[in-house]
Amino acid sequence: MTIHNFSAGPSALPRPVRENLAETFALDDEFTPSVVEISHRGKGFMAIAERLQAGLRRLMGVGDAHEVLLLQGGAHLQFAMLPMNFARGRTAAFSITGHWGEKAFAESARIVESRLVASGVDEGYQDLPELGHLPADAAYLHYTGNETIHGVQYAEPPAAAVPLAADLSSEFLSRPYPYADLGMMYAGAQKNLGVAGLTVVLVRRDLLERIPDDLPTFLDYRTWANSDSMKNTPCTFAWYVALEVVDWIESLGGLEAVGKRNRDKADRLYGAIDASEFYANRVHPDARSIMNVPFVLADDSLTMRFVEQAEAEGMPGLKGHRAVGGLRASLYNAIEPDAVTALVDFMREFERRHG
Repeated sequence: MTIHNFSAGPSALPRPVRENLAETFALDDEFTPSVVEISHRGKGFMAIAERLQAGLRRLMGVGDAHEVLLLQGGAHLQFAMLPMNFARGRTAAFSITGHWGEKAFAESARIVESRLVASGVDEGYQDLPELGHLPADAAYLHYTGNETIHGVQYAEPPAAAVPLAADLSSEFLSRPYPYADLGMMYAGAQKNLGVAGLTVVLVRRDLLERIPDDLPTFLDYRTWANSDSMKNTPCTFAWYVALEVVDWIESLGGLEAVGKRNRDKADRLYGAIDASEFYANRVHPDARSIMNVPFVLADDSLTMRFVEQAEAEGMPGLKGHRAVGGLRASLYNAIEPDAVTALVDFMREFERRHG
C-alpha cells in the first residue's frame, strides 16, 4: 500500500529526494564520513552551501539587492527578530488572516509598538481583510502569505507604501512569487524545502542600515549576512536536504511547473468538496489556499472516524489543527497528484457509506 502523507508539517519529502538521501547515508566498506559528519568549514560542505545559496536565488529571482540567510529557530524566532531589527522606535503594522498572524503580532507587541491595520478575525478568518490606514511611522507591513491552519492565502502580496515583511513558511517555493519586491521574508523549510531545522530569510540589504547596534549578536541580521549564515555551526543535514529539494524543483521545471501542479491538485480537491453537501470548505473562493485545504463534515461526529479510516487506507495527517478542528489536507510540493486522486476517491466512498 502506498502511503500518501498529508501532514501539515513536518511534511512529506519528494520520493527522489528520499531515495538520494538513503543512498547518501548508506554505509560503505570504508565507513566514509557522510555529509553531516564533515566540517561545515571544509571544501565539501562549503560547496553544498554555495550551491544551495545559488539555487535559492535562482528560484526566488533575487539579486544583489537582497541577502539570503539560512538560520535556525523557525518562524517563532523571526516573530521576535523582525521587530527587534527593523521597528525600534517605529510602528510595526500587521495584516492578520489567521492563527500564525496572531502569533507574530503578539510577539511583536511585546517588543515594539505594533498596530493592526487589517484583520479577518470577525469573519472567522474566512476571507482576506481590507487593508486599513498605515501608521505614518510604519516600519513595514507584516502579513502571513498562507495561513496553514485556516487555509487562507494571498494570491499576491498586499499593496502598501512601506516594505513588506512576509511569513511565507507554508507556501515557500510552491509557485512563482515576486520575492524581489519584498523587504523581508522568512520561511521554515519543513513544508516545501525539506526538514525542520532551517529557516530561509530574505532581507533587502538597504534595510540592514536600520538595525540598532545594541542587539545581541546572535539576533542581529548583520551577523548572519557577514558570516555567510555560519556564525555558529549550521544544521548541516537540513541544508543538504534543502539543496536536494531545490534540485528536484528545478528538475520539474522550476516554480512555473510546480505552481501549475499545485494549483491542479488544489482545484481537484476543492471541486470534490464543493460538489458535495457532505463536505464543506468555509473559506471565500478568492482567498482559498492551494497548500492547506481545511474542510468539515456535515456531521462532525464522523470526523474522527474519517481520520482513522483514512489513515488505515494509507492517508495520514488529515486531522485538522486543534485550534479549529475538522479536517485538513496539506498539498505541499512533494504531494503527488495521485495522492489527491486517492483522497477524493476515499472521500466519495466515505460519503456513500455515511452520508
